[in-house]
Amino acid sequence: MRFSLIVPTLGRTDEVRALLLSLTRQAVRSFEIIIVDQNEDSRLDPVIAEFAGHLTILHLRSAVRLCNHARNLGARHATGDIITFPDDDCEYTPDVLMQVDQFFRNDPGIGFLTGSVILPGGIPGRSGRWLKHDSDIDTQTVWTCLIEFNLFIRRTIFDAVGGFDETLGPGTRFGSGEGQDLALRMLSHGKSGHYIHRLRIIHPDKPVALNVSRAFPYGLGMGRVMRKNRCDLPTVARFLLRPIGGALVNFAKFDFPIARYYVMTFFGRLAGYRAPSPAGAAP
Repeated sequence: MRFSLIVPTLGRTDEVRALLLSLTRQAVRSFEIIIVDQNEDSRLDPVIAEFAGHLTILHLRSAVRLCNHARNLGARHATGDIITFPDDDCEYTPDVLMQVDQFFRNDPGIGFLTGSVILPGGIPGRSGRWLKHDSDIDTQTVWTCLIEFNLFIRRTIFDAVGGFDETLGPGTRFGSGEGQDLALRMLSHGKSGHYIHRLRIIHPDKPVALNVSRAFPYGLGMGRVMRKNRCDLPTVARFLLRPIGGALVNFAKFDFPIARYYVMTFFGRLAGYRAPSPAGAAP
């Protein structure tokens, strides 16, 4: 098996169906899908049955509602050479796995790949975080060219570094940064990563109100990851100053919801950086 696609899911059915439908169109066919179902009911059973004759699907259930616990659980059942973690509201364009397969075959020394995001309908995402060109991943670029649902890793490397830190990410106090944390640990083990701008996965933008509500816990996660991985002080300062600038610009435009998003991001990053290590944190 070439690929293992590990999909943690909670509360969604139509989106999971759309993801599975997009996977039936992949040019590369050597892949398995491991759905880690955190629902208390059986809402996904008919969706999975709908695709059982077209896709190789392993349906796991987890009573633990933590995204990174689900990812690690799925990874323990993976048989593919390369593992990846699509969100349950993603869709794949038909050439995604083909691009990744070719890149890994052409460069046996590469440990992991990342890519960018497009919105449904094929238009670029409105986020300004993504680099506009291909790049090696290092301690500087990891913050602007990585997101978990577009991250492809050789399974042996994922296992070697211990997988995702389950004290980070959705469902925890530190609501984001688990992908950067994983990448930084892979880099510290001497593994190399690369960002391919044209490697795009479809993912919807979240409403402004939801983004504002997530700003503080997501900031906590980033601050925690910078401290945990001993990022240099210029990097820490840069990512503390950026939301201050964003807040000032949007206050000047009287765009108060976006300004509040930046303010909460700043306070979250600062608090995360100053926070003590949570109990059970990965080394």
